[in-house]
Amino acid sequence: MSFTVTFYISIAFLGLLLLPNASLRPSDDTPFFGRVISKEMQGLLAIFIIFHQTVITLDHFGVYFHAMSPFFDYYYYGILAVAFFFFCSGFGLLKRWMTDPTYLKGFMKRRIFTVLVPFFICNYIYLTDAIITNIQTGKSFDFVEVICSFFGLFLINNQMWFAVEIMLLYVMFRIVFSRVKKPLTGILIMTGVVLVMMVIGILSGHAESVIMSYWFKGEWWYNTILMFPLGMLYAYKEERINRIIRGAFTSILIASSILFVIMDFIHRDLIIHSIYWTEYYDSKHPILDKLTGLSVETVFEILFILLIVALISRFKFGNPILKFLGKISLETIMLNYLICNKFYFIYKHYGIYAYLPAVLAGTIVAASIVYLIKNIVLERRSGLFDGEVR
Repeated sequence: MSFTVTFYISIAFLGLLLLPNASLRPSDDTPFFGRVISKEMQGLLAIFIIFHQTVITLDHFGVYFHAMSPFFDYYYYGILAVAFFFFCSGFGLLKRWMTDPTYLKGFMKRRIFTVLVPFFICNYIYLTDAIITNIQTGKSFDFVEVICSFFGLFLINNQMWFAVEIMLLYVMFRIVFSRVKKPLTGILIMTGVVLVMMVIGILSGHAESVIMSYWFKGEWWYNTILMFPLGMLYAYKEERINRIIRGAFTSILIASSILFVIMDFIHRDLIIHSIYWTEYYDSKHPILDKLTGLSVETVFEILFILLIVALISRFKFGNPILKFLGKISLETIMLNYLICNKFYFIYKHYGIYAYLPAVLAGTIVAASIVYLIKNIVLERRSGLFDGEVR
């Protein structure tokens, strides 16, 4: 019963985050999708990922409950949030490149270092925690593992994969768009880069450990990344796409909602049959199984993004809470796993009603601290509550 109540409270909490200052969007308010609103929606979805990761962590500790299964990785709803992150990144990069001729100047510090600095801060937090845990349990890393972990080539925690992949995409964007003159040419090249990364991920399989691995181990490395060039395509054809969405809002909303529900059922069935892990079950065609799962999830993600963009076309969302959460969204998804594990004792002693709020608050506090340290390192003046979104 407590888990059922907690699930509905979590859903209500996500809804309440959207309500302050929400209103109908004027018909002449175009373009309706941009850097600020996309960042704010990422902040909302970062909270969803906290709930999602909390349930996964409890399952790893042997606690399973059906009531909060929509957050559970069994249905893989977490991919939808990450897909939107990639979509927004691709959109934002190309949008700025097309509107700012000097955008690539200082790109390393403005974009890549913005991810690189918090990545290494979080990486060393995880590495320190792992070393302390090894000392307590009498285990140890070998020399190669320590060196690779220190430089981020070996991920102490798989949740850090997103930062690695987005940095790789930023680097490739910098290389490609410093040479091309036409947006479509750059989009096609970046799509090719993404497809190569996806092939590497598909062929790499899974790590022996669910916690530690080298890059591109696991389906999460490739089952959402295609949304990055899709976001770039949206930025390139934004005016035309927005006009279509505005003109056929009701039809698009109804059709995409129905298709989303249908794809949800199809997706659940695929996950039940461990579509990405069939090489461990003597499947005759494991690569084909992975491609089947990837195809279904790609359509699932596109429908989810279409739903969000359609809603934003008709409704204005935005408030100081979402801006704050948007600022620390990257740090949130990188640190959430650590907080979930370290706070598990709260669940053991006080139950889910104390554990979930503690994880939520602990993750936000930790992410805020790392965000402030990042800004100090990068010599930025943007604070947590000054309203400026970076």
